[in-house]
Amino acid sequence: SSVADSFATGDFDTQYAAADNKERKQIDPNHQAFVSVAEHGNVEKLKLQELKNIPGIMMSTDVIIKIECSSVTLQDCMIRRGKWYDMQRLPFIPGSDLVGTIVDLGTDALREGRFCIGERVAAVVPSGGNAKYIRLDYQCVIRVPDGVDPVMALCLSSTYVPAREALDLARKMNTPFTGANVLVIGGNGPSGLATIELLTLEGANIYTTADERHHEFLANFGAKCFPIDPLKWIPQLKGKMDVVLDSVCLDSFYSSLAALNPEGTLICTGLSAVYTQGQIRAPIIKDARDVKAAYVKLKAKFFMNNTIYYDRMVRYNEAPNEYAQHFRYLCHLVGKGTIKPAVAARASLNMVPFLHKAIEHGDTPYGVCVCAPWVTKVE
Repeated sequence: SSVADSFATGDFDTQYAAADNKERKQIDPNHQAFVSVAEHGNVEKLKLQELKNIPGIMMSTDVIIKIECSSVTLQDCMIRRGKWYDMQRLPFIPGSDLVGTIVDLGTDALREGRFCIGERVAAVVPSGGNAKYIRLDYQCVIRVPDGVDPVMALCLSSTYVPAREALDLARKMNTPFTGANVLVIGGNGPSGLATIELLTLEGANIYTTADERHHEFLANFGAKCFPIDPLKWIPQLKGKMDVVLDSVCLDSFYSSLAALNPEGTLICTGLSAVYTQGQIRAPIIKDARDVKAAYVKLKAKFFMNNTIYYDRMVRYNEAPNEYAQHFRYLCHLVGKGTIKPAVAARASLNMVPFLHKAIEHGDTPYGVCVCAPWVTKVE
């Protein structure tokens, strides 16, 4: 039986252990291995592939990275299904964040002297993270400070850096959010949790929306919790927020915009609900989700007042030094114990389908889901 068949509502750890026993597979440590999607669909479309040779240098600017850990996210699940606002071409290797060590460099990459073999680096990529090795341009990677745990580095790169960049876009005159009213839409997700923790450090008045089963956990951060349905929180919060961060887009950002005070700022960081709420029927086309996503994104970028649309991949490519600076600072905070990123689960490559299924069911623990390609036991 498959990983998908082993999934049922219940305890996550018990399900994981049972599925891992069924799916355990030995992979040659000297071979390349990766999770791949050749056609869109459910978790059965995820296939573990193995190649005899690891990637080699093709361009003088290439670096070959032995991946220590990579992310498993809702974005991966939706791209696998073929329904997302930032689709990738097939065949698709999931995993948009990774941390690993350099095992080879091209001549130009070596000549620049920015990196050396054995150095730990992180990267944000469109795809390719759920693998044992990856080939990237050296200008697309950032150095991980010495002594930082690779999984912690992954959590920071995938959630905390985007959260900090989004907050900076809303910041007035580079001042902290002390005493500011900030609403985080979808506070229970990995990025939402990172945002709330960073806001706690700045002394903000934090408000968040989430399913009621998450309210007790989020209240531990000092957040005031509200249901997901905007109709249940707009009467209390309308016109009162200095900042709203919305990665969900439940109602085309209308409620988030309505929550702002006249001087407030809305930061749009995603459109997940456009795709996760199911098919949108239209007279001419079978499913209008792509059309709606394009329309809402265009509106947020150019036509909504007091609104900024944040695209993490674009930001990473356009301002890599800024991304790296935020990353180094957050690594410093982890080293001091000031912030403590949560890890939901660590899975080997053959267990990535299980994590996809758990994410789609909303059944993962709090934090970042991690693919550890060299792991051979349950963690």
